[in-house]
Amino acid sequence: MTKFYATVCLPPTAPRKIPKAVAAALAPYDLNLGRELNPVGRWDWWAIRAGGACLVLPQYEGDRRLVTASTVPRRKADLGPLGPLECYGGPRGLLDFDGMRQRAGHSYDALLDAWTGLSAEHPPARPLTEFLARHEADPEGYSAEEARKDHLAQPLVQEVAQRAVAGDPHFGMSFLVNDPVAYFAGEHGEARMWAVRGAVPNHALVTLDGAWTDAGTEGAGYWERADRLLDGLDAETVVLNVLCHS
Repeated sequence: MTKFYATVCLPPTAPRKIPKAVAAALAPYDLNLGRELNPVGRWDWWAIRAGGACLVLPQYEGDRRLVTASTVPRRKADLGPLGPLECYGGPRGLLDFDGMRQRAGHSYDALLDAWTGLSAEHPPARPLTEFLARHEADPEGYSAEEARKDHLAQPLVQEVAQRAVAGDPHFGMSFLVNDPVAYFAGEHGEARMWAVRGAVPNHALVTLDGAWTDAGTEGAGYWERADRLLDGLDAETVVLNVLCHS
């Protein structure tokens, strides 16, 4: 079971009609559509959530064409308030895609600074792969469970895990399942590039013609194609981020 965000493109649509329009766009990809499992199904539930917030160009803050808690009736969607210059979606011409990319770059820089600071406070940590390699060399004497426990017991890794659970603004919940040592051992310029590239499109994209595409099936090239498609949309095309579950 997996949660992921999908970016949905819609023709010009009033905010109060957005929930119905999104439901229609996503309907063909309902895993439970029909009597048997839908072969093109991608989700079993979806919701508009704050985690997929878009940035608004400053001159359009408060515009009633944006999807916010005040423009969509509560009987249609339970939307909470967002931060300054944020919305759940809206016409492409009102959204600040460049600002979203800049925000992603700054967030990565802050994350790297936070990791660098913690690394200076704790003994060097080894990646999980080293512990698993020891297990593979001696599976009877050193179990995979012991390998994972020993990796997690390292002060630096433990600190990151505790910060993730506590809601640290830099270390998200993903670091509870992904090895931070391995992540930060990578090339930082490339990691920052991918963070920026994923700032506007999400894991999946539903285009205006109703086609579904995602990073899982399209590979690394998906992000550049999705970025280019979203940048080229007409100013009135509505863009919305939706949390999906499969």
